[in-house]
Amino acid sequence: MLSSPISVSVFCDHPAEGWYSMTRYAQGLAYGFARLEMTDLSLQFLTPPNPWPVPRGMFWRRLTFPLWCRQHQGMVNHVLDHSYGHLVYGLDASRTVVTVHDISPLLFPGKKLGLSQMMWRWAWRGAVQAGYYITDSCFVRQTLVERFGFVAERVKVVPLGVEAGFRPFSADVVAALRAKYQLPPLPVLLHVGGVQKRKNFEGLIEAVANLHREGITAVLIHAGRPPTPRQQTQIEANGLSQFVHCLGYVTDEELVNLYNLADVFVFPSLYEGFGIPPLEAMACGTPVITSNAASLPEVVGDAGILVDATDVEALTDAIRRVLEDSTLAATLRAKGLARARQFTWERTAQETAAVYRAIWEAMA
Repeated sequence: MLSSPISVSVFCDHPAEGWYSMTRYAQGLAYGFARLEMTDLSLQFLTPPNPWPVPRGMFWRRLTFPLWCRQHQGMVNHVLDHSYGHLVYGLDASRTVVTVHDISPLLFPGKKLGLSQMMWRWAWRGAVQAGYYITDSCFVRQTLVERFGFVAERVKVVPLGVEAGFRPFSADVVAALRAKYQLPPLPVLLHVGGVQKRKNFEGLIEAVANLHREGITAVLIHAGRPPTPRQQTQIEANGLSQFVHCLGYVTDEELVNLYNLADVFVFPSLYEGFGIPPLEAMACGTPVITSNAASLPEVVGDAGILVDATDVEALTDAIRRVLEDSTLAATLRAKGLARARQFTWERTAQETAAVYRAIWEAMA
């Protein structure tokens, strides 16, 4: 038995990266550990300092951060973001675990010679040198093992959690929020996240256009990265300019408000390593429609409607069904709330701690 706790250095992203999901993961994990009071572990969450001489320079971050990590190693190390896999170059890889959230840059690469793609591949080459891995879903674990030859015993699945602040509001509060956001008396659809190709935002726009052509007038609210010029043109060409509201990035408080305002949350993504937004929507009691692809069935289970999101007619039909069938909507709300309760940050921390212990025991 150890006479002193196992020191664990948990390496977070630099704030300049601006990755909302990675910030959410770090904060959630820290919250979960704080709630558990584990006496056999001593954790420190570390954020790299601004690198000299360019605080926001991608190139300098790739060079200086591994050197900084080398000075802050613990008995066990945890790199929270696979795109920070270059940190492994400065760590003892044999006692380092990297969380691989997804491998979308490998499956959906950008410009082959683009700086971002080159830096990501540099980070990935570092990540694959780690001794252990955590994935958010069985889908990602299976991909790493079957497609990339990772050793199955060294890849553990640890699902993410949802904050307690994501909860359903009363009807009176929702009515007040509708007035605050000056929404017309129309059904509200909500989409949260990016608008890159794999997010299938274009398919959602087309589904909304289909509903309008059928006489079902609904408002679509999008929170996250603004639409591309091409997507904006698609919105205008379908006569949806006054019915599609793109809010950009919002605060957590605003996000909870939006989930509660929505009659349906639609997340037609073609690829996700986990998919936190559907989980947050379920925790707020919002009916969820999402894709039947990648990890999303693992997260949603039977608590939402799963469709082939490449089939716009199927997506349109699913939205129509929920808007027109109050019994179905109520069933989805109840199932979603029950499903979301299975995903807590305490559970994430508990299962992550088991990985830390296994790494240290293997070193003994």
